[in-house]
Amino acid sequence: MSRLIRTDFHVHTNLSDCGHAEATLKAVLEAAREAELEAVGIADHVFLPEHRARPRRAREQLPKRVGDLRVYVSCEAEMRSPTETTIDAAFAEELDYVVMSASHLYNVGVRLPPDLDLRGMAAYVLELTRGAIDSGLADIVAHPMSVPAGPVRFEDLVGSMDLEAWKRTTEAAAEAGVAIEVNPRYLRQAPEAAKLLFTWVVDAGCKVSIDSDAHHPDLVGCRGPQYAPEEEIRALGIGEDCLWRPEDRISGRR
Repeated sequence: MSRLIRTDFHVHTNLSDCGHAEATLKAVLEAAREAELEAVGIADHVFLPEHRARPRRAREQLPKRVGDLRVYVSCEAEMRSPTETTIDAAFAEELDYVVMSASHLYNVGVRLPPDLDLRGMAAYVLELTRGAIDSGLADIVAHPMSVPAGPVRFEDLVGSMDLEAWKRTTEAAAEAGVAIEVNPRYLRQAPEAAKLLFTWVVDAGCKVSIDSDAHHPDLVGCRGPQYAPEEEIRALGIGEDCLWRPEDRISGRR
């Protein structure tokens, strides 16, 4: 049986404000080779117009291949509302693919409805996720139902979501060709919630992208004790035939 984690398409460098100082482009490529990956994708944050310089700088400095390692340049854009993203089709065309967050609720510029309770927040994240799918700009939806830097735990948000609405969302993603990110960190942190969430993804026939969301080189390739091992990912029904690849991209092509 071949390795399941052979790529990592959601990696941050120190070009992002949240990237570790040690996460230079060179260090990330070295880490990807140490992890024996076939492909790595640099996906620094593009939340503001000036952030568009980040993938452009990466493109200028990175080779397309280092030995057997293929190198891709992407970004992590975000949904600011169910109908507004931080990038456009012209910018998406500059990239190899687009990772889109639909759950950075507390970033500047995100239009957060007032007085959301837990159930309302879960419903709004689903609405943002559907917006990302329908935008034609997202290839991979990052960390679904996880709100970075927020007061709500992943397992609580998953437990508060409408399962039928999540089913419809995953079916829409499958039909559109948009992948859902599976981060093994959530399987380790909250296994029951992660199994509930990702089982629906597999059942819908969605492509998945197994990514680290690494902000430090040591984590590239989902290495480290915070990530669940491959056997737990396979137990969800995820096999090689489920995996998203850059040739599957839809962003900027509609």
